[in-house]
Amino acid sequence: MTKKRAGMTVRIVSLHSRDAGDARVGGTASDRLALVAKLSARAWALTGRELPKYTRSTMPVRVRKLGELAELD
Repeated sequence: MTKKRAGMTVRIVSLHSRDAGDARVGGTASDRLALVAKLSARAWALTGRELPKYTRSTMPVRVRKLGELAELD
């Protein structure tokens, strides 16, 4: 795990638990999705790079085996 990720706070809950409905941000699911889209666009703008032109189906990815993940740290 990278040093940046080691200090991250996460909360894992079952989708069927009462806590899964805790939005932490007000609004409907559609409102929260719109907020994520807005924040993502702002974050990407901070990189100073253009938005990628590829589609989701042609997105460049690399498939790795679980054992190869340790090599990334």
